[in-house]
Amino acid sequence: MFDNIAKQIRAMADLAIIKNKISKEGLDAFLFNSESNVFYLSKFSSTYAFIVITPSNQYFLTDARYYENAKAKLQEFEVVQLQQGTKGLKLFLNDLGIKTLGFEKDRVTLDFYENLKEGLQAELLGYTKFLEEFRTVKTEEEIQIIRTAVHKIDDIYSGLIEWLRSNDISRLTESMVRRKLVDLILQEGGSGESFPSIVATGSNSAIPHWETADQHVLSDAPLLIDTGLKYKGYCSDFTRTIYFGSPTKQFEEIYKIVKEANIAATSCVKAGVSVSEIDLAARHVIESYGYGQHFIHSTGHGIGIDIHEHPRVHKDENAVLPENTVITIEPGIYIPGYGGVRLENVVVVRKDSAEVLTRTSLDILTIN
Repeated sequence: MFDNIAKQIRAMADLAIIKNKISKEGLDAFLFNSESNVFYLSKFSSTYAFIVITPSNQYFLTDARYYENAKAKLQEFEVVQLQQGTKGLKLFLNDLGIKTLGFEKDRVTLDFYENLKEGLQAELLGYTKFLEEFRTVKTEEEIQIIRTAVHKIDDIYSGLIEWLRSNDISRLTESMVRRKLVDLILQEGGSGESFPSIVATGSNSAIPHWETADQHVLSDAPLLIDTGLKYKGYCSDFTRTIYFGSPTKQFEEIYKIVKEANIAATSCVKAGVSVSEIDLAARHVIESYGYGQHFIHSTGHGIGIDIHEHPRVHKDENAVLPENTVITIEPGIYIPGYGGVRLENVVVVRKDSAEVLTRTSLDILTIN
């Protein structure tokens, strides 16, 4: 009971900060509709819900499918059952008597906006990334959830390696490996994948966001595995590249370089450092070996409720990392027609260094 009370107090304190921003913007209310922001504010998962925050109150609006559950769980919200979809939402907003309403213009369709605007008494003012400054910095409670999610994916990867070692590789396809990953994710208590897992064999691994296919896993070739799970609403992200057979000298070379780049970038991570410095640390390592043109994406990204959050860890970005931001470090080298290597860890930005959440070794792993 006391734990629930403490959570409610923290939730109210967080809402008070957001209410303060709404007031500073000169708004009478703000309408949140995106699944991730609705979850961030309420910690309630649904596919259809809105949150309306005013300086004096906060409302959670949903339909009959979620209403009873939301009413029982969301003690800090006034829970309203919506009927008639957008029409019912407008009736509710008009009854509040508000004059200016902020909304997530980067999270709505044109159709929704036009339907909402028609007959709405309040003036609509669109905002992008309204909660970004709050969501970027994680609470210790959020970090603990992400840490657990990361450790679960470590265990899943270990289980996958055992499964791969016990199977005839020639009978496996990329899709079969992904199905095994999904099975393990559910067995570990994940609610599902953070994103469609990437399983890329041979030259497919040279395509950073390869779409897992029914292609047979190749021997004497790399296998890139990029996966993650959702746990209590938060994402983990993980990439390793293994080799079936005896690695070629080229594979060993690029693997060593990517590992060195990962370590170099991680060593730069601490509060107050710019994301460009972290990206350049990895990029300079790869460039020094002559593979600069084969590192074709950013070094990492923020992670939390969404798999990709602010900030983007890239040399062209100027964001400075606040303490308790959670990011990925994932340099890679991709050789078209041959294959690629990517090694990804999740880290927490602490005051003086990075706390690496991922426990799986960065050392090369082969399966014969």
